[in-house]
Amino acid sequence: MGLSIEDALAALLSKNPDMPGGEPEVAASIGAQLEHMELTSMPTGLRRRVRDVISRVQPKRVCEVGSGIGHLSAWLFDYWSQNSPPEHFDMIEAGGKFGVILTRLLRRYDAEEWAQVRVGEFEALCAEMDSWKAANATLGEVAASTAPPLRAPYEIIIVDIGDIGKVDAIRSAFDLLVPGGLILTAEPEVPVDDVGDIPDSGPVTAEQARVVAFNQWVQFINEIGATHPVGFVPLFGGTLVGIIQS
Repeated sequence: MGLSIEDALAALLSKNPDMPGGEPEVAASIGAQLEHMELTSMPTGLRRRVRDVISRVQPKRVCEVGSGIGHLSAWLFDYWSQNSPPEHFDMIEAGGKFGVILTRLLRRYDAEEWAQVRVGEFEALCAEMDSWKAANATLGEVAASTAPPLRAPYEIIIVDIGDIGKVDAIRSAFDLLVPGGLILTAEPEVPVDDVGDIPDSGPVTAEQARVVAFNQWVQFINEIGATHPVGFVPLFGGTLVGIIQS
């Protein structure tokens, strides 16, 4: 009897015992820089497991939404520097000042030929991609006179933008995946503070926004779980979530 797709997803998200457990040197220095800048990134256990999934799938096209200053990217570049890199790796980051740092990281690994940094809001880049596809519908990527804004479709999309806006980003990401493609993200933390009544409209506090985002996530997972295989991997520091495009 063959594996169910849920069992296959669980195997896909499992630890790769052949991969080193320690943090790569470049990633460690970026982590120190993050602390200095008072920024956060995906916990180490989740970054390590994302690398493990990449090593297992060997995707040709990968997209990272919310690259920040390259903490997770450095784990992936380190792996690819010792193994076959993908055809394309797109790093998407809304913060313009981070784009310069990401470009420096890309050059450090001599990845200019197959990796690119795209600065901008993910949803806006998705809209650009739709326009490009419509304009070049009869030509295809090779014959088009302009390069596509994103090298979609991807086999794996990593969504690492924090809790606010995560659900909208994942919905947009589905349109950029190949059939059977995989979305990887971190499950939002359960809000613990009492934030009072949240207004239906108007300004909300940062904590209230997190509660709203968490409720959106729960609703989204309940909805998507009925139509797509979804896997959860509890790890030290958080839970990695995998969703397969059906």
